[in-house]
Amino acid sequence: MIARIGAIGTILAISGGSVQALEEPVVWRDPGTGCAYLLGPQGGIAPRYNRDGSPDCPDSRAGSRVVDDTVRGIAQGLAALQREVERLRDRYTAPDPSKPPL
Repeated sequence: MIARIGAIGTILAISGGSVQALEEPVVWRDPGTGCAYLLGPQGGIAPRYNRDGSPDCPDSRAGSRVVDDTVRGIAQGLAALQREVERLRDRYTAPDPSKPPL
């Protein structure tokens, strides 16, 4: 019984030691773009994200504004096109006052 407890303790100590051996990634900012990246100790690189899910870059919010403005412009254009189609449909479905009824 004591041998089992000793073996379990040894296994836990070994597995806990490997977890502590992992180093935290280092934050690096690209001097050209200002974007932040996470550099792992083994050489891995990954983009760093803000809490809202956007990339940690200075221009990331400006890019989303451009997309929002573009979507808003497309929606306004589609609404204007829909109004024009409805106007044309009403024009062609309305009875012609110059023709006698059948």
